Amino acid sequence: MTSKLEILEGNVAKIDMTIDAKEAQDAYNRAFKRISQNVNIAGFRKGKAPKNIVEKYVGTERIKAEAIENLFPKAFSDVTTEHKLDLAVQPYIESYEFETGKDLTMVVKAELKPEVKLAKYKENTIEYEEYKAEENALENELDTIRQRFSTLQTVEEDREAKSDDTVVFDFEGFVGDKAIEHGAGKNYTLDLAHSNFIPGFAEGLVGHKKGEEFTIDVTFPENYHQDELKGAKAQFKINLHEIKTRILPELDDELAKKAGKFETLEALKADINKYIEETTVAENERRKTEAVFSKVFEDTKIDIQESMIDREIDAIREETKQNALRHGQNFDELVEKEGKDEVNKKFKDEAIKRIKNSLIVEKIAKTEDIKIGQNDILEQVNQLAQMYHTTGAQIFEEIRQNPAGFSVITQQIATKKVNDILLNNNTFKAK
Repeated sequence: MTSKLEILEGNVAKIDMTIDAKEAQDAYNRAFKRISQNVNIAGFRKGKAPKNIVEKYVGTERIKAEAIENLFPKAFSDVTTEHKLDLAVQPYIESYEFETGKDLTMVVKAELKPEVKLAKYKENTIEYEEYKAEENALENELDTIRQRFSTLQTVEEDREAKSDDTVVFDFEGFVGDKAIEHGAGKNYTLDLAHSNFIPGFAEGLVGHKKGEEFTIDVTFPENYHQDELKGAKAQFKINLHEIKTRILPELDDELAKKAGKFETLEALKADINKYIEETTVAENERRKTEAVFSKVFEDTKIDIQESMIDREIDAIREETKQNALRHGQNFDELVEKEGKDEVNKKFKDEAIKRIKNSLIVEKIAKTEDIKIGQNDILEQVNQLAQMYHTTGAQIFEEIRQNPAGFSVITQQIATKKVNDILLNNNTFKAK
């Protein structure tokens, strides 16, 4: 087999392939035999019809097509190795000439990945925003635990509601004289310190006593999800029934036992401190990785062809559609709302970023001769299983049904290994 390579516009490789007559004829004969054994021709037992009858019945082009289909994968694999081709998509046969007793010639085209002019990715000094845990991080965590095991107690005294109280009330909202749809409730309980109502609502309940009836004036945010209420001025009639205060438990060994498998408060504190330290280390490693990769990304030059970008845009658009569907949203309405041009620009920017990220990781992985072994795959699958609360077996079953998932996993593994190289071979300086 011989081949001749020509690079066309758009980073497309045109390969003229020639397979010698004997190999081509052998492939034709094998294809003929398989087809003849499975075709039913009137007047002949299966597999016993003469060659000329079979060829006339099924057509020689069908036999040639199957012969080429069987020959092509191995032949093109050799071409890829010979010319060191880095394919962006699967190749396709543009044309062929196949006559008995003559060499088989094919014109094959394949889009290649663009050249990556990789920036210096080792021995750099990289500045990053250092993460530091808050000085009172331990106290905040302990306070969160106390809040988790707190109880609510009805306030019996005749006092006004405070900003950290929980209140029970009826409400009815109006814009002008028109009642707000779904804007009323009975015996609604609201934690005033953690309100998810519109701004100003919880604050309007502070300072009032149980039994009071009063009105709160508020303004809906401009980005409110209901168009007719965006920026609207509204009034809510309130009937305050009850005020409750939160009682926090003592910070002691008993609370530690409730919070987890800790015998003492000191053991709980030690565990929290360990978590804070590990979180700090992990966050700073993430920031360092992000900083050095951003530097490599910025300085690496890649001329990405439009066809590659268009395919990635299609993939992003489909992802976005599926995500909208999962959340009960209409994709076309979302596009119309944000603006088609703005959405298309966003998709294109994201497509270029994804492609460039992927090509940089791949280039570093090749340069460093990174290998992905069975243990790497098992470890990644187990991590994914924990993340999505499923089993490794289920992940493997999904990969079996959708083989593209395997490339996603290997890409994740390669990215981790590349990140390790970037972390271990550069110097980092906190800003």
